[in-house]
Amino acid sequence: MEVPFPDLPCPCATARRMARLLTQLYDSHLRSAQIEASQFTLLSVLDGMPACNQQTLGRMMGFDKTTLSRNLKRLEQRGWIEASAGKNRRERGFVLTDGGRERLAAARPAWSQAQQQLQSTMSASEWSAMWEAFRSVTRAAGNPRK
Repeated sequence: MEVPFPDLPCPCATARRMARLLTQLYDSHLRSAQIEASQFTLLSVLDGMPACNQQTLGRMMGFDKTTLSRNLKRLEQRGWIEASAGKNRRERGFVLTDGGRERLAAARPAWSQAQQQLQSTMSASEWSAMWEAFRSVTRAAGNPRK
């Protein structure tokens, strides 16, 4: 029997493949709410951390500055977020607009469906192990030894 996703010799390649497939799964559900998985995630984080600045967002989500700037600009253009005053004059935070809160609320059921679809294909121990593996790999990759 052919393995649909053979092991790749590199953890980076394997993680990128997994991330692409997860993104496709969530995007397919979120399409009905006219939002992408990455946009949903940013809106969710900002909903829980109003006025969060770009540096904190980038560090928390593992985005480089350019990619995060591009994504925030798209959310601003859609009217889902707006800049807010930061802790000092050089810093600005971001908050959800009414439109952003509405979009997030409209997308939550679709996100839940994607989450349930993924979880239904795994046992409880696999689900738990997945989260532990994500945390371990994130810690290891986020603290590289040079």
